[in-house]
Amino acid sequence: MALNWQVNGSNKCKLGTLTASGTFQTNGAGGSVQYHWVENDGSGARVVNEAPIVIAAGDVSVHNLVQDNWVPQASGTEQLVISAPGVQSPATQTITQSYVCR
Repeated sequence: MALNWQVNGSNKCKLGTLTASGTFQTNGAGGSVQYHWVENDGSGARVVNEAPIVIAAGDVSVHNLVQDNWVPQASGTEQLVISAPGVQSPATQTITQSYVCR
């Protein structure tokens, strides 16, 4: 599981879009992989749910997630939460990455 993000244009909040992308790899069990993004710029966390991804049994390739794009108002965090029976142990994984506005 991986989380990457970048701020397009300047690295100043309110002026640049934060784009987060992620990937995951299953253990081959197959099933439905569910995930969501959690955006937090100090004004409260916002959860962005995404549609589940159905993985066939035996599939152990790396899969890309739908990107999350938003304009933060202040420094904060972007979080990716993935939960599914086929995701590498533990069944629910969370990655949090911080960013700082100039």
